[in-house]
Amino acid sequence: MAETRQRGSRQKAFRQRQKDKQLALERQQQGLSERVAALQQERDQLQRAVEHAFCDAQGNRTGGCGQLSDNDEIAATFRFGEVAAQLQLTYGEVRALDVEAMAGIWKRLVQKMGSTLDKVDAAPKDPRLRSRLEDMVQEALAFLWALVLNNPRLLSTITACNMEAPKASQCSSNHSQDWSAILARMQMNERQAELLVGCRRTLLRELGSLIGERDRLWTDLQGIKDVEERTEGAMTHYVKLAGLTERLRANVRSLHTCRAFYQSYACTKVLLPLQTARYLVGSYPMGPDMLALMSCLAKQSGEPSTIELLQMARPGTAAVTKILSDPFSSIPDWRSAILQPRQVLCNWPEISEPELDLDF
Repeated sequence: MAETRQRGSRQKAFRQRQKDKQLALERQQQGLSERVAALQQERDQLQRAVEHAFCDAQGNRTGGCGQLSDNDEIAATFRFGEVAAQLQLTYGEVRALDVEAMAGIWKRLVQKMGSTLDKVDAAPKDPRLRSRLEDMVQEALAFLWALVLNNPRLLSTITACNMEAPKASQCSSNHSQDWSAILARMQMNERQAELLVGCRRTLLRELGSLIGERDRLWTDLQGIKDVEERTEGAMTHYVKLAGLTERLRANVRSLHTCRAFYQSYACTKVLLPLQTARYLVGSYPMGPDMLALMSCLAKQSGEPSTIELLQMARPGTAAVTKILSDPFSSIPDWRSAILQPRQVLCNWPEISEPELDLDF
């Protein structure tokens, strides 16, 4: 009889321990859920901050764009050389763009830009033509930034996409741009060429560092062992996997933003609107590829190749040289500069063409 009571007490104690353990796990799961929600909220806040920064850059030229919402606010406006807006895209519409729709917009914009360039060549002193051309270049850069913020997957295909046949080519056309001819057409002076080469060095230094970070994160992700059978082990692995996955996503976003920043910097701080237009039109029917343009110029200047610079920029690489450790001081770091978009994004400095000694 006593043994039966003891057995019952042990069973009751065991059930209580199981119940306490289950409650503890539920509290732990609730804490993790709250942490995930907090991280999601923080990520959304950062995304909105970046969008507001982009809007601020646009507002410096257009007078502001008001408060942003997730889907209904205007992300890009196109006049295509006309007086009134011909097309407006909301943030939601930019997110929903596919490659054919993107190619249609880019084709119309660059073809209008090309016809205006012909008119500028015929009447180089006409301020109305130059203003119209600058507006279209601005629209192109604003569209690229809208893709950076809202549709990076589509952005990653744009440089290899044949805008005349985006679906048929699956964005892998064999069409090749003549970068040397494009550079000759742009008529840069010596200082501009020097700055463009320096911009490439800085871009590749940053990309190499980000790629190294991505590789380390991927190695850590692959190194996580199979989830243990115990619930506590599953929770630990969940936290590790969630953290690494989020850091990988952030790394991919940084890669897109970094490349877009230095492309925008080159177009607005190194080149004049007329030169940027010649670069964009000369790249057609393919999408713009500033890194390829800069690499062609760098090759002419005897610079290391893109692969060499990326490898030298990887953290822990013994081959880091002065080329990477001493970049041009006038070229900003994208992480700090992007917080002050009025200084760098989508706007040309107040500089006159005679100061650059260009002969168009």
